[in-house]
Amino acid sequence: MTLLVARCVTLDDFSAYGLTTILLWFVSAIHRSYLTQPLAIAAVGESAEAWGARLKKVLLLQFLGWPVVALLFMGVALRYLPSMAVAVAASVFTSAFLLQETMRRMLFVLGRMRRVSALDGLAYGGQLMVAAWWGWFADETAPLALLLLLASVPFFVSAWLVYVSLPLGARHAHWPNWPATRSAATEHWRESRWVCFSQLFMFGSFMLVPFQIAEWGKPIWVAQYNAAGSILNGLNVIRQALGNHLPIAAARKFQEGGAEALQAYLWKSASWILGLSVLIMVVLVGFGQVLVDLLFGARFGEAVALLPHAAVGQLLTMFTLVSQAGALVIRRTEQVFWAYVVGTVLSFSLAPVMIPQWGLLGAVWLSNIGVLVPALWHVVAFRRDLRCVAKEQRA
Repeated sequence: MTLLVARCVTLDDFSAYGLTTILLWFVSAIHRSYLTQPLAIAAVGESAEAWGARLKKVLLLQFLGWPVVALLFMGVALRYLPSMAVAVAASVFTSAFLLQETMRRMLFVLGRMRRVSALDGLAYGGQLMVAAWWGWFADETAPLALLLLLASVPFFVSAWLVYVSLPLGARHAHWPNWPATRSAATEHWRESRWVCFSQLFMFGSFMLVPFQIAEWGKPIWVAQYNAAGSILNGLNVIRQALGNHLPIAAARKFQEGGAEALQAYLWKSASWILGLSVLIMVVLVGFGQVLVDLLFGARFGEAVALLPHAAVGQLLTMFTLVSQAGALVIRRTEQVFWAYVVGTVLSFSLAPVMIPQWGLLGAVWLSNIGVLVPALWHVVAFRRDLRCVAKEQRA
């Protein structure tokens, strides 16, 4: 999507698109941590009627949260976005994205991986077709707000198709009343509060770099930074899938074999993830100049020099998914929070120095530092916590 948007809109609008994308991923991370991950883990082994009731509580909480999402985008628009129309359109797209994410998570619980792939193809492929069709006629003058609204339609359709394909028992579960909804909100918060706080500080640690570039550098630099990141974002599909799959699979391993089985599964997963990530990074970085010219055009030439440096952060981000999934399963997630608190303090302390001094390259390494320090902190803490759990199980 990013590649096509870059050819549909002006550089200023592409910078704004990058900032709205950061907000989308932030809201998505909180949504996943607070609503869909606890839902999926609790639904493992439940009857269709039971998890259908859980799903409807989550959907209602999600609907109630949509005005908050809109206010967030509009608040950011006051300083960083070109118009309030872009903010409203981006909030609609985010709502569609989150609805599809909630519904597809239930397919993971049911083990219907082929259906997940097909409906993801409809949602993501649909938005690509919208952007390609719009870009064909607009020739770098497409209104960003209208483009975002049109791109939301395939996600709404995909979510609806998932819902109608669910087992009858799940679909016929009653919609909750207010006390049941409030109880679900409290239960989810009790299970996920440390993860939610961790997500908040994770964005402060390294994901808010585009906003820091806009604040401490030149807003147009955001477009170049986003172009470099987008070429490496081929990993986003894998990262999203792993974020959905790893906690569920890890929970099953923990139920079956305890802490030792969980540890073996996580280290095996880490090995596969690292190998795959390195392979993809080598290919993407090796063909960086060709890819920038082919996918973005001459307007984004500065992005080529950033690719080898940006690849470091992408690789580290993939690796952190493993220890975080394990922490979620053993319910020791507070260390994720403290790791990202340290990263956030470093990021906000270094940004006013690194970005004005070293420009875009300084921004990339600001992001890398914000990933590396929390990753090392959490791996050490998780290994300690897992040993404690293993001792408790053997006692």
